[in-house]
Amino acid sequence: MLPFLSCKLAQYLNGIVAGFTSKTKKIGFIAAKPIPQVLRNCNAFLMGARSVDPKITCQLIVTGDWSLPVKEAEAVNSMVDQGVDVITCHVDSPKVVVETAEKRGIFSCGYHASQAPLAPKGYLTGAEWNWAPVYEQHVKDALSGAPFKNFVRGGFKEGFVKMSPYGKAVSDAAKKKADATKAAMVKGDYVIFKGPLKDNTGKEVIPAGKALIQTDPVLESMNYLVEGVIGKV
Repeated sequence: MLPFLSCKLAQYLNGIVAGFTSKTKKIGFIAAKPIPQVLRNCNAFLMGARSVDPKITCQLIVTGDWSLPVKEAEAVNSMVDQGVDVITCHVDSPKVVVETAEKRGIFSCGYHASQAPLAPKGYLTGAEWNWAPVYEQHVKDALSGAPFKNFVRGGFKEGFVKMSPYGKAVSDAAKKKADATKAAMVKGDYVIFKGPLKDNTGKEVIPAGKALIQTDPVLESMNYLVEGVIGKV
């Protein structure tokens, strides 16, 4: 089975909430490795924030592996020292990132599952994978004798991803815009990656008039960071 759960959609919503919450206009993304899925999530996070305020930037730090708690904590502290006030991540366990952000008095958006109990003051929301519908479908196919699906794609519409409940610090305006955007995503009417779009070196990566829908396989080969992300692939 090769499931592609569109957490970029949820990371975009994380970005919207981050955009409303950030006072410094500096948000941060801590990544394990610069592979397409991680780059998509980082790009979507910033693009969501920039839909609120185009002046927002996103600091990217790549730790180099999926579970490096010391480097993850160092990355959070480095970002906070540079003025970042909202952080998210794509690592195996967001625990260290979220807890360190809470200790430093900034806000965080989770990943994989809800980390709200780890940051009662600063947790805003989170991008969660919801594996149950995927496995339920495989079981139904097996019981009915249907062919096994080796390639599965989906997002909010299919129930494959979801958002963590909003934290106390999330404003009504942030909730309204994020909820409306999610509703459009469920309908399939909302496209994140569309032209004209430039990477952070100024190169055009998606020309004007072209749109990549949320399940477009081209997104699986993303190898760039969008304009406004501070970092390198």
